[in-house]
Amino acid sequence: MKNDMDHLSPQPKLATASGVGITLLLGILAAFVLAIVYVIINRIIPNIWFSAITAVLLGLGIGAAINFGIQIGKLRSKVIVLVITLLCALLGFYVQWVFFDTIAYSENGFTFDLNSNDIKALVADFFFLFMHPGILFEEVSQLNEYGTFSIESSSTVSGALLWAIWAGEFIVIFGGALFAVFKEGTIDTPYSETNDAWFKKRKELHFIPYVADKEAFLADLDSKNYEVLINNPSLQVMPEYAQVFIYESPDEPVSYLNVVNVTNASGKAKDKKVQKVVRLYPIEDFNDEAIN
Repeated sequence: MKNDMDHLSPQPKLATASGVGITLLLGILAAFVLAIVYVIINRIIPNIWFSAITAVLLGLGIGAAINFGIQIGKLRSKVIVLVITLLCALLGFYVQWVFFDTIAYSENGFTFDLNSNDIKALVADFFFLFMHPGILFEEVSQLNEYGTFSIESSSTVSGALLWAIWAGEFIVIFGGALFAVFKEGTIDTPYSETNDAWFKKRKELHFIPYVADKEAFLADLDSKNYEVLINNPSLQVMPEYAQVFIYESPDEPVSYLNVVNVTNASGKAKDKKVQKVVRLYPIEDFNDEAIN
């Protein structure tokens, strides 16, 4: 019996210098630009809950840029992608601290009313701190003693609690980037060496009966009994059904399937539960007409 994606890789783990360079460059650009935007937005709207949301968006934005680099750079090495993601997330976290500290210790404070000399001084301070992490840490430690914000009507947050909040910010940014790349990204998509392109996932929704016996289901696929994949859209209103996601590429003899079981006894979206059956399972000589 063939293995699903948990045991079989549909594409070799390749990484070209250009692919790595493109992905890394986009990740670095996103880390710089989005981190600065993140600080500016949170200075305009100084609210801890809003900051938490924007921290998630910062991580997701960095991850999205890396994912775009993966797509166009055709980067398929998970190890290299993981390293790039972690480096760019760390850079984004570092840059937002450099910019935050630059503004905090600026003579003008946070303002958009800056002349050319003010901007030059701000840029010079930014790059000085960027190149001197030791000084940055000393100044951040001083900010921690006095606090940088308050929560609603409470006193200014400082000390251990503020360090904990900053640690949470660090985790959220990293988590957002990793989620965007590895959970919602391209890296797990099959790649066609024949066409030198990623497999495409069909946009059409595909529904089949709930898969109660995985081994029997896989046996049918291995014997090319594709009747088990016949699309039945009426099933989506049932309390139990399975959904099939099909990946294909022109002139490729193999297609790949993701199959998940869905249970939703109440019919409400919030109660829907999804469980993986198979992931990127290879099937050969797939007869498309037989399942529609």
